Amino acid sequence: MAEAAWPIPPELLTLLRSPRGSVLLLGTVQPDGDLLGSQIGLGLALAAAGASVTLAGPHPVPDVFRFLPGADRVQQWERAPGPFDLVILVDCPEPSRTNGLLEGSRGPATRVISIDHHPDSKRYADAHWVEPAASATGEMIYDLIRTLGLKLTPEVATNLYTSIHTDTGSFRYSNTTPRALRIAADLVAHGARPELVAGALYEGRRLEDLRGLGELLGRVEVSPDGLVAWLALPAGTVTEGFLTAEDLVNYPRSIASVKVAALLREVGSGSVKVSLRAKGEVNVGKIAGAFGGGGHANAAGCTIRGSLAEAREAILRAVAAALATR
Repeated sequence: MAEAAWPIPPELLTLLRSPRGSVLLLGTVQPDGDLLGSQIGLGLALAAAGASVTLAGPHPVPDVFRFLPGADRVQQWERAPGPFDLVILVDCPEPSRTNGLLEGSRGPATRVISIDHHPDSKRYADAHWVEPAASATGEMIYDLIRTLGLKLTPEVATNLYTSIHTDTGSFRYSNTTPRALRIAADLVAHGARPELVAGALYEGRRLEDLRGLGELLGRVEVSPDGLVAWLALPAGTVTEGFLTAEDLVNYPRSIASVKVAALLREVGSGSVKVSLRAKGEVNVGKIAGAFGGGGHANAAGCTIRGSLAEAREAILRAVAAALATR
């Protein structure tokens, strides 16, 4: 068992030691492995302790994460049914990512908890715990479950293991700390099975998806100096499910000479979503922040108004400037 690395806010512990009334674990748009693993893992642990728990979010659980124990409990809402006594958000730096569900779930007596590891996380909750040094929000949930004395069942362990596994890039990124590995080992000792998680995440492609991936990789472009690579996708090129399953930005990032990779995806008339990844020499969180987005030093994102060509030019210009000053 890994010892808690960071102090947990006392007001957060007070709210969770014996949660009364209805408890909502609320997700966000485009939920990833860290969010879902943290949300479901904590939800299952609280439910096993007797809390009245609801799991919900504005988007459905992506197919690639439906293997998670408890994923079938996550409801998709267009609007909240009414206020809850306690609302818990994990891995959610910006409340607008709930598509209005936080506002709809919040009444005069509602208490809100935010648990997050994004350094730019906004303080929108009654109890806010942010630890940028954590490899994943799931690492913080592990600490919380241990501190509260909740049961670390195989189902909870599988969710938290998936959280850390995905946010460390299968334990390949620089946020793969000794502590993250110790926690992963303890989660395996409590029933998480690495081969099942990896199999579900990386060995469940359909033949047509594999062929489609090959076509997409033919679109990857690289700067003349080899330091920047990007993939620009017009609207309708890929589905949300395909994007979640493949994490496309990591393919240009895998080129040996590349220091910064970008995925630019047109999502509608005049709007482009950008995902940025780096290898430790450029802080892409700052680049994304300049465009109204945010994230971590090595993984960040933003949305740019304009055409796909305009967004690509703006991002590449910003990345080039950052590389020139490293």
